[in-house]
Amino acid sequence: MYKIRRYLIFTFVFAWTIGIIGAHDHNIGSAGGELSFSLSLAFCMFMPTLGAFLCGADIPGMGWRPRFRQNIRLYLFAWLAPTFFQLAGAALYFLIFREDFDLSGGYLAIYRPAEYADLIHSGKSYIGYVAKEIISPLFSIYFPTSVILGLGEEIGWRGFLFPELDSRFGRTKAVLLGGVIHGAWHFPVMLLAGYEYGKDYIGAPVLGLFAFCVFTVMTGIISYHLYEKSTSIWLPAFYHAAVNSVFNPYILGAYKHAERRIFGPVDIGLISVIPALVFAVFLLRADNQREREELGLLTEQNAELQ
Repeated sequence: MYKIRRYLIFTFVFAWTIGIIGAHDHNIGSAGGELSFSLSLAFCMFMPTLGAFLCGADIPGMGWRPRFRQNIRLYLFAWLAPTFFQLAGAALYFLIFREDFDLSGGYLAIYRPAEYADLIHSGKSYIGYVAKEIISPLFSIYFPTSVILGLGEEIGWRGFLFPELDSRFGRTKAVLLGGVIHGAWHFPVMLLAGYEYGKDYIGAPVLGLFAFCVFTVMTGIISYHLYEKSTSIWLPAFYHAAVNSVFNPYILGAYKHAERRIFGPVDIGLISVIPALVFAVFLLRADNQREREELGLLTEQNAELQ
């Protein structure tokens, strides 16, 4: 537990200090403040790696070969699953809040008026625009940068913390505790700058902290599974990048009810997270079952040897 405590102290102190400074600049409301906040968030993503290094983690042994050929199916899943879950979660949200669904282009007219004017001038449909927005992040030239940023976190979370927790508490407790720790790591920028949900949503600010921890538990289960199956730290980093790069479902509506963002349609909402969360729970049960079978087989082999 000493190494875990050291890791958490280093990672949280460094990240929270940077995040608080960035949140202060964000609240000034200037373009420079927004840039400072964005840079602070990017720097924070490397603090888990720094924390792992300072507490003596075996960083070279975390699996640095991408193993694309052996893990092609896992990479395809990591690349496409976040978009699928975002669509499924948004669909569930709009099924409940049907009045929020809007394909008239209202979101674009309000938040991207220049793009809306170009769309109207070109005579193209808004549905075509939505389709392009859903697909284009999958092929973005900025995706490799997102992978590097994701790697900055995954070295700490999946490469060090989750295996340490797993060895002490077992998989289920490890992913629950590790996911909550990962979520709490974001709390200062959420509380001070309204990161992810804003500040005027239903149940603010406490419900947002809970909802985000649900999301990080879900992503933690999936990321840890990918890491163990691939034995490469690049796979969870790839998935992390895909999650961060996925399309913005507000283009489908919900922009008129900012207070409902705690529920969706983005995948961090309490409703829109459900499809991915259900998948993660089934995945966790399957991994636990596999571990029990492997442990039982090992026990039998040891008994035969004796």
